[in-house]
Amino acid sequence: MNTEPDPVFAAIAAADEAQREHLAALDGLDEDSDAQMRRANAAADAETKAFEQLTQVMPTTQAGLRALVERYAVEAEETERWSVGGSYLRHIARVLACESTCPFRPVERQFCEFRQELVRAIPNPVGGPS
Repeated sequence: MNTEPDPVFAAIAAADEAQREHLAALDGLDEDSDAQMRRANAAADAETKAFEQLTQVMPTTQAGLRALVERYAVEAEETERWSVGGSYLRHIARVLACESTCPFRPVERQFCEFRQELVRAIPNPVGGPS
């Protein structure tokens, strides 16, 4: 049994902290101040680097995978407001958390909805059963 903490949690925390620092550097930014602009640009670069590092970390637990999916959902919602990508990712996170009425069973690698009886075959374009 692996007792090491899932590395994805530290990577998520680092990305979140870099984002907070970037936003703090932008708060009240005087674009005519070279020092403030350098600080804001450095914070932006650090945020980008931390997020890129996050995308390279492989979760080692289901909780870590769920946290990563949630973090990506937040990112999608913040950066792609007109996209539904964030809601798709949140759905995956709910499945991973087994919030479904018919939860995902990783051992079986399928959803129980797939255990359905065949009612009738769908005809193919040539006219026979599929």
